[in-house]
Amino acid sequence: SVHSFTPSMAGQDRPWHAGLLFNRDPRLSHALMAVLEAVSPDLTLGYNEPYAVDDISDFTIPVHGEQRGIPHALIEVRNDEIGHEDGIDQWADLLAHAVQQATEAILRDGTRKP
Repeated sequence: SVHSFTPSMAGQDRPWHAGLLFNRDPRLSHALMAVLEAVSPDLTLGYNEPYAVDDISDFTIPVHGEQRGIPHALIEVRNDEIGHEDGIDQWADLLAHAVQQATEAILRDGTRKP
């Protein structure tokens, strides 16, 4: 799942360019982090930033990912990063590459289920 978030909220700056969110199963978020850090070391990334996933306020991760036992992540991109066409293109290319590489790594490692 891909969402975006505001650069600041309630007077607090949010320094992350993107967050990789998970609840019980961090496999895909960890694999995505490894790829993103390798190809874009200047990005500020965080786990479960700027939000956390839980069973009460979320649906996609608990239902479509966790209940099926498949690798999953919620990717949050700061919306000033994608507020223009160049940023949209850059993030689309970056995430397409990262998702492909991370998924292949998980399948290669045989860690299909947590």
